Amino acid sequence: MLTNTISFLTVAAALFGTQVAAKSCHLETTVSHRQNNACGYGSCIPGDTFIGSGVLKIDDEVQWDGKGASYDNLSNGDGVDVDADGVKFHIDALGIPDAQDKPSCKVHIGDDTNVGTGKAKSVGLPGVMGKDFDCTHDWEC
Repeated sequence: MLTNTISFLTVAAALFGTQVAAKSCHLETTVSHRQNNACGYGSCIPGDTFIGSGVLKIDDEVQWDGKGASYDNLSNGDGVDVDADGVKFHIDALGIPDAQDKPSCKVHIGDDTNVGTGKAKSVGLPGVMGKDFDCTHDWEC
C-alpha cells in the first residue's frame, strides 16, 4: 500500500511538475502627431513631430522597447514584426491620427488576431496641437 502511494505521488509530481505556467504579455503602441504652431517670444520655426512607439512587457518585464517601430509603419505602413523572448507577433498599423476618429488595434499572433483596446486623444497645449492613437493588448503568451 505504501509503495502504491509513493508511486502515485511520484507520477503526479512528474506530471504536474513539468507543466509550464503561461506568461502574461502586455503590449502598448502609440502613434502621435504634434503641430507646433506658436513660438512665443523670439523667433522659431513652426514644425511637426511624428512619433510611433511601442513596448512589450512579458510578466511585467520589458522585452521589446519599440525597436523597428516608427510613425510611418505604425500609422499607415506595413506595421511591425516583433520577436521578443520567443514571443513572435505582427502589429498592424494603427491608422493616421489626423485622418481617422479611432485607431485600429490588431495584433496577429500566429493564426490568431488579438483585437486590443484603443483610444484617441486630442492634445491642446499652448502653441501645440495634436492627436494620439493608443492601443493596449493583453494575452497569455
